[in-house]
Amino acid sequence: MNFMQNKTVLITGATKGLGLECVNFFSKKNYKIIAVGRDEKYLKKFSKKILFIKGDLLKNSFRKKVYQKLSGTKNIDIVIHCLGGGLGYRNPLIELKDFINLFLTNLGIASEINNKIIKSLNPKASYIVHVGSTASSEAIGSVGYNSVKAAVVAYVKSLATNLIKEKIFISCILPGAFIAPGNAFERLKLNNKKAYLDFENNKLPRKKIAKASELMPLINLLTSKKGEMLAGSSITIDACETKAYNL
Repeated sequence: MNFMQNKTVLITGATKGLGLECVNFFSKKNYKIIAVGRDEKYLKKFSKKILFIKGDLLKNSFRKKVYQKLSGTKNIDIVIHCLGGGLGYRNPLIELKDFINLFLTNLGIASEINNKIIKSLNPKASYIVHVGSTASSEAIGSVGYNSVKAAVVAYVKSLATNLIKEKIFISCILPGAFIAPGNAFERLKLNNKKAYLDFENNKLPRKKIAKASELMPLINLLTSKKGEMLAGSSITIDACETKAYNL
């Protein structure tokens, strides 16, 4: 691979949704991309520009494979954790095994990856961005999802405070509804157009669901020197969506 820019970006949950949009964005900047995810369907057009590690991060054996592949990688500049989701668990009396799965998917695995690659980060400056949700503060999702996304915010603030002295700048974005290839809102639009339009028209002040690309200017800021003052922050980006829930 011939990269004009000497930067490396590691993206989890890279095969759909916001992770895929991050692959698209950073490939245009000609960064070296290490994409981790389960499905190569959307990544085929990037095949010459990325290192794709295919598998399920919930499986211990696959995570060991990822760490082996990354063991020789040095000076990772950016890590973006897009792995996450509600996993369809809606019971307010959530069972422990489901709670554990939610935690692993939304934070636990990302935390383990941070631990494993910490010595591979660029010592001059590196940036880690976690993807949370407006549900972390507004409790607009399921009990389990709200809880684990709130944990992401606490984790980011705590870890950022400890690692900023090492020039590792950690932050979090809290997006509202957005549509991207393979994500929940794309599936809703395809499977239940009426419900999609109802949400768009009645829950969103600007009457449209965001595109994943609209989140990228904030991610770009948080992964650059200009965004270092935002270390430890969890930033809502939702076009006033959560305000609408409180009316």
